[in-house]
Amino acid sequence: MEISVEAMLDAMNQAGLRLTKPRRALAAQVADWAHADQDFTADGLWHAVREHAPDVGRATVFRTVEVLAELGFLDRISFADGSERYHAIAPGTHHHHLTCEQCHRVVDVSACVAPDVLRQIALQAGFDLSGHRVEIFGRCPTCRDQA
Repeated sequence: MEISVEAMLDAMNQAGLRLTKPRRALAAQVADWAHADQDFTADGLWHAVREHAPDVGRATVFRTVEVLAELGFLDRISFADGSERYHAIAPGTHHHHLTCEQCHRVVDVSACVAPDVLRQIALQAGFDLSGHRVEIFGRCPTCRDQA
C-alpha cells in the first residue's frame, strides 16, 4: 500500500484534527519521502517543510509526527544514543530494526517476538497489551571490522 497524502489527511480528520495548511504540507512531505524510501527526523521535516510553507511552527511538526506515528503511518527508529528517525509505513504493518550504535545504519528485521510470549510478559506484569516495540542495538559488520 502506498503512503498517500489523502490517506494521512483522512486519518487525521477521523482522529478529530483540523486539516490545516501546515498539516497538509507536512503530509505532502512525508508522502514524498515515503515514495523515496527516505528516513527523516522531526527537525529535518520541519526544515524541509518551511521551504514551501514558512509559517509552519516547530511544535506543529513535532505534534503531527507523533499523531502520524500513533495512526500507524510512521515507524519510529530509535538509536542507542536516544535520537530518533522516522520511516513512513502503511498502517497496520510493523517490523523491527537492528541499528548500528556507531554509524546509525538501520537494517529491517522481519522476525518478531511471538505473540504468546508478549502476552505472557504482559500478563506477568498485570498489563493489558496494546502494542510493542523491540529495540536491537549493536555494531554493523563495517563498524565492527573497523574497531
